[in-house]
Amino acid sequence: MSMLKDPSSKYRAFPTIDIPDRTWPSKTITAAPIWCSSDLRDGNQSLIEPMDAVKKLRFWKTLVQVGVKEIEASFPAASQTDFDFVRTLIEGNHIPDDTTIQVLTQGREDLIERTFESLRGAKKAIVHLYNATSPSFRRIVFNQDKDGIKAIAVNAAKLSSNTQPCSRTPSGPSNTRRRPSAPPNWSSPRKSATRSSRSGTRRPSTR
Repeated sequence: MSMLKDPSSKYRAFPTIDIPDRTWPSKTITAAPIWCSSDLRDGNQSLIEPMDAVKKLRFWKTLVQVGVKEIEASFPAASQTDFDFVRTLIEGNHIPDDTTIQVLTQGREDLIERTFESLRGAKKAIVHLYNATSPSFRRIVFNQDKDGIKAIAVNAAKLSSNTQPCSRTPSGPSNTRRRPSAPPNWSSPRKSATRSSRSGTRRPSTR
């Protein structure tokens, strides 16, 4: 059986929900989403024996061959291995023009600068900023209330707007997009902070 040119056409839209103070529950997806793979980052963190540069590059090439158009490749500020891997992808021309590399960093100034340094020369990129928002993290790690956590996210977004080492390439300006903030965890049923994401279509992840 041959594949449909547009496989998304065989699925029915989910029933909408009318919630007066929300906009997204009453909307349906009308076009196939762009999928983002985070296997190279999340998968490598959870392995007993993390992938080396050779395995990571083989995995990257496989994801590209499969057709994934947004790939979260690493946490460049977390280790020299991850930083060097991003440089290998860029300097070795392993990122097709229709594919966007994504990297992850905490909302800290030194880590943001290191992350953008890893992307120097990239034609386009997504920088995924995050800070923990759970009550335990707020109280024990950050010693902040909800407003303080929101301030961390806002400050990180401002820093990323002012830190653009990959904004110029030999062929001209690059197209750098950013996702300002995403909380990675929680420790109670109640949502603990406001979540903001980059403007545009919400994109699913394979995480």
